[in-house]
Amino acid sequence: MLQDLKFALRTLLKSPGFTLVAVLTLALGIGANTAIFSAVNVVLLKPLPYPGSDRRLQIMSTGFRGVRFGVSFPDLHDVRALSQDFTGVAATTTQRYNLTGAGDPREVQAAAITADLFDVLQRRPEIGRGFTAADERAPLALLSHGLWITNFGRDPGILGRSISLDGRSFTVVGVMPAGFEFPNQDVQVWTPIGESLSQSPQGAETNRHWHFLNAVARLAPGVTLDRAVGDVKVLGARLSASDPGSSGGRQRIVAGQASPGGGPPAPSAGGRSILDTGFNVTLLRDAAIGDVRRPLLILLGAVGLVLLIACANAANLLLARATARRREMAVRRALGAGRGRLVRQLLTESTLLALAAGVVGVVLATGGLDALLAVWPHALPRTTEIGLDGRVLGFSLGLAVVTGVAFGLLPAWRASAPGLEQSLREGAPGATGGRRRLQNALVVGEVTLALVLLVGAGLLVRSFIRLNNVNPGFDTRDVLAARIRLTPARYPAGAQQALFFDNMLASLQAHPGVQSASVTGTLPLSGNMFMIAFDPRTVRPDYPEPIMILRLSVISPDYFTTFRIPIRRGRGFTAEDRMGAPPVAVINRATADQLWPGQDPIGKELNARGPGQPAGPSMIVGLIDNLRSASLDVTPQPEIYRPASQQPDLREMWVALRASNGRPVQLVGAIRDAVHQADPEQSIGDIVSLEQLIGRQTAARRFNTTLLTIFALLAVGLALVGIYGVTAYAVTQRTRELGIRMALGARSVDVVRLLVRESLRRVAVGVGLGLLVALGVTRALSAMLYEVAPRDAVTFAGTALVLIAVALVATWVPARRATRVDPMVALRYE
Repeated sequence: MLQDLKFALRTLLKSPGFTLVAVLTLALGIGANTAIFSAVNVVLLKPLPYPGSDRRLQIMSTGFRGVRFGVSFPDLHDVRALSQDFTGVAATTTQRYNLTGAGDPREVQAAAITADLFDVLQRRPEIGRGFTAADERAPLALLSHGLWITNFGRDPGILGRSISLDGRSFTVVGVMPAGFEFPNQDVQVWTPIGESLSQSPQGAETNRHWHFLNAVARLAPGVTLDRAVGDVKVLGARLSASDPGSSGGRQRIVAGQASPGGGPPAPSAGGRSILDTGFNVTLLRDAAIGDVRRPLLILLGAVGLVLLIACANAANLLLARATARRREMAVRRALGAGRGRLVRQLLTESTLLALAAGVVGVVLATGGLDALLAVWPHALPRTTEIGLDGRVLGFSLGLAVVTGVAFGLLPAWRASAPGLEQSLREGAPGATGGRRRLQNALVVGEVTLALVLLVGAGLLVRSFIRLNNVNPGFDTRDVLAARIRLTPARYPAGAQQALFFDNMLASLQAHPGVQSASVTGTLPLSGNMFMIAFDPRTVRPDYPEPIMILRLSVISPDYFTTFRIPIRRGRGFTAEDRMGAPPVAVINRATADQLWPGQDPIGKELNARGPGQPAGPSMIVGLIDNLRSASLDVTPQPEIYRPASQQPDLREMWVALRASNGRPVQLVGAIRDAVHQADPEQSIGDIVSLEQLIGRQTAARRFNTTLLTIFALLAVGLALVGIYGVTAYAVTQRTRELGIRMALGARSVDVVRLLVRESLRRVAVGVGLGLLVALGVTRALSAMLYEVAPRDAVTFAGTALVLIAVALVATWVPARRATRVDPMVALRYE
């Protein structure tokens, strides 16, 4: 073997051009596979960073139309009673605090947790301690590793130090280790859940209808997942039967935050929903993965196809090289070498090529991963863990070895096969016929695989273009927004909160770069929605369902002007719509069509309100078109708008500005100045333009589309190289034949037509097979498409024509060069 390695290395170094092309071709395929596998390794294969994470569960409530949301405190106690199934059941709820006294005021994401959370997850602070049952209502805090570094300079004396959250003093008792991101990667502070409850509405601990907890449980030893799921479902059915509401379920006519999707409230801290019907139990790992499993597996399959195309190209290179070495092989056989010995020698060369390509591929994968994660830092979960570890490097090594055998076996077998006398005879026509057929078959395979990838990329690109062309119903250009969460201790009452925002708006509206300014409780396309539910039969007795869900927005009078939303009927809000005046509302057309079909809704009354809002019905004073406030790819939902001046609590609002100069980002300083003028101790949350929000919403689609397009173009490029190489090889092998044709009167165009026709015959077979394969595999893309069918005829036809055009170019260049050979030189070629 050592002798074979030395000879293979010496042989490859003597052909630097061949070696370089082969290594780069394979490196592209191996590098792409390494990059995607590193993401698959962390997201789908690697366990969560908790000991025994495959026995950690997430428990949610289920409700109206199958939506999932948090559990209540009474529900949590009932699940904890299943001690035969679980050794621990903990809960968290997220909230925001304004952190002051540690640099500039800033908003931090916090998680209020039960004291047993770290026992359930089996994780401990890096320094200090966690919480105990005695700390349930104590003002204590644990810091994230990142916050400890950025705001406290990695101060080892942080333990016992007081920090100010919302104007209240919290004692730091510990710092969590780097990489601990529970319940999400944005959490920077953990506090005891009892302390958080002291700031919540009264009754949160006893109200079974208050769904604001995310529960996580650890399976008891020997208990299977199926058993735990069954016991929790039985518990849910028993609780539903004991608390009857409409339709036999537990009635929830409350409000809460919802995630993107436009439906009823989804699982989120503080969220409450309706018609609770039971519980949903999933592995915590599956909950963390979310809906990225299928796209990742599709991308992994795509890079696998790219590698196959690269292998086909490398095999074609080896076949062409074997032609030049057929006399060498024949001499070796004549000297006594068996076929197996020759195959081993040639496989050693191909494996050495693949290993070199693997090294280059790992370098390419490292750079590619860094670039991808820099552009899309939140496109995948657990991105901070994605990188090249031992498993990924082992995968790359194994892939390189398998690749070397895969693309080298057939050429090696063919190279060692020719008969002795035939191979020693110069110019034997039969010496290359078998290789030519094998090369043609490889080209057909390359075209087939490239077309499959090109069709998939084409579908995603068309889908993404359609999504970007969706009209949301409001003008997303030149709008900048900032989330302001007022410190409760400084702004405890609605009048003080309203005064702060009024002063801030007055300052912003006086700015020369601001065309209009307004405040809103929920920002369109931000992913957060406040939902309310009510019985629509109180308005329309024949309504087919007992529950209707409305998206509620609390806005200032200039909101519709800022977002350029036209009032189709009636009016918007004015300064007269203040606290103490008759409650008013503006609705969208979807609400009007469902509650008052065929009628004018102006002047109608609607009694649907959220917690803390004025009692009694609101009069409909305005009608607007349907908006895509939740997401561009979600059907518009019923919406209701209420004036902020009639709301008793404005603690957290978005300030939205429309720039007059077309450059909204330049107004960031204006927002900071207006806030600090109103209150130097007030922090500012997220500052974002609406166009950036669209980018965030479409980040996952853009990520998948971009990667699949890159892989498809890479596949097409490799196919082009393969077609070119086979045609050029055929021209070289047929130099005498082409010379004879031209000597007998064939024109240049005849020679080109001959070679192009033969190449297109191969390409046509590959395109036909590729279309058939694509018809079957593109169904896997259905969930990733928007208003584009998986078997879209335009995409299939267009990609086929593109590939045929590429094949024509790849064939024409060497065919054209063949016509420039002097017939007399061609006749003396051999």
